[in-house]
This record gives sequence, structure tokens and C-alpha cells, in this order.
Amino acid sequence: MKRDSYECSAELGSVTEAMKAQRVLAAAAIPSEIIKSEGGRHRGCVFGIGFSCAQTNNVRAVLSSARITPRGWKT
Repeated sequence: MKRDSYECSAELGSVTEAMKAQRVLAAAAIPSEIIKSEGGRHRGCVFGIGFSCAQTNNVRAVLSSARITPRGWKT
């Protein structure tokens, strides 16, 4: 998928946490991309995972089962 196809995201904080989430989602066959957003509710930059909005429920379930708790969701 092209980057523009990832309309939704989960804010995770660190790049390490985003990489862990991307590996977990890849194991569940859910395409994702590490993204960096600046500003917003947090100081500095925040890393997260971009994914297709059609996969939101699946992403929430997979991350929850892997005990990865996003700081926020953008849908």
C-alpha cells in the first residue's frame, strides 16, 4: 500500500514501541507503516503506526493481545 492509503493511526510514543507494534501486526497479516507526527497533544514528536481504517478493529485486538497500549487513536 502507498503511504496515502493509511488513513488511521495509533500513537505509540517511541520508535521502539512502534517497531514492536509493526512486527506484531505483520505477524497477523495486517499491513502497517511507522509514522512520525509532531505537535498535537504531546511535546515533541510521537511515533506510531499507520494502517487502513478498515483494519481498525483488527489492529485494536492484535495490539491489545500483545499488551501494546497506544497513547491515542486517529481514525
